[in-house]
Order: sequence, then structure tokens, then C-alpha cells
Amino acid sequence: MKKSFNLYLVLVAFLTFAFTQSCVESDDLVTPNVGSPVLVLLEGSSFPATSSVTVGSKFLELDKTNIVDYTKGIDSIPVPNLSIAVFINNTNEVAKLVTDSDGSAPLVVSWADLGLPDAKSGSSVRLEFAGTYKNVAFRKYHTVRVN
Repeated sequence: MKKSFNLYLVLVAFLTFAFTQSCVESDDLVTPNVGSPVLVLLEGSSFPATSSVTVGSKFLELDKTNIVDYTKGIDSIPVPNLSIAVFINNTNEVAKLVTDSDGSAPLVVSWADLGLPDAKSGSSVRLEFAGTYKNVAFRKYHTVRVN
């Protein structure tokens, strides 16, 4: 009887310890989440192996001052003179772009520039458009495929 009581006591102590340790809050586990300062619109995702890759990009700032007035809504304001770097594989920069007065900056590169000298149907490359606007860094991913 005494052995079973000691066993129950150890079991209750272990369960109490397990539950109290699993519910500990810690601030160092929290990562900050910052929204992108610009809206990035990308067009073009599938291209023939014999042609160049042409991705249209447009960068807009969203003015939300009239968000509660349904007659006005949110304005999309083009972001001119914004420097954009285009990467593949997170670190290989393939192009530098600057937006025009409409906030547009088309990317025109060859498949070889994207690391596919022998582009075959079904191959794909993930592009990363990165920049900084109002001291906030942003990054937009886009995949292009060979027809």
C-alpha cells in the first residue's frame, strides 16, 4: 500500500511539473511582423525557352487616409525612383532596377542570366524583388517557368 501511494505521489508531482513547465511564456520567442511598405504587382510567369524572361513590375504605396469613407477608399500612389534588386538563390543578384514615374520597372533577362543556360520545358526559377522604402525593407517572391 505504501509503495502504491509513493508511486501516485511521484506521478502527480511529475504531471504537475510537466504542465507548469509547458505553459511558460517567453518574449524572446516572439518575432516582429512588419507589413510591406509598398504593394508589389508582378506580371509574367511563363516564357518559351528561346525568348527572354520579361517580368513587369509595379510598385505602389497605399494611402489609407480615406479607408472609412466608402466613396473615396484607398488610393494607390506610384512610387518613383525606387531602387530594386532582383535576386535568385537568395544571394545572387541578377539585375538592378529603378522605377519610373508610374512606379514601373520591367525586368528583361535571359534564361542563362537566371542560371538556366539550357532552359528546358518545366524548369523554374524563383526571383526575389527586394528594396527599401521609408526605411522599411521588403521582399517579394515570384516564380518564372519555361514553357
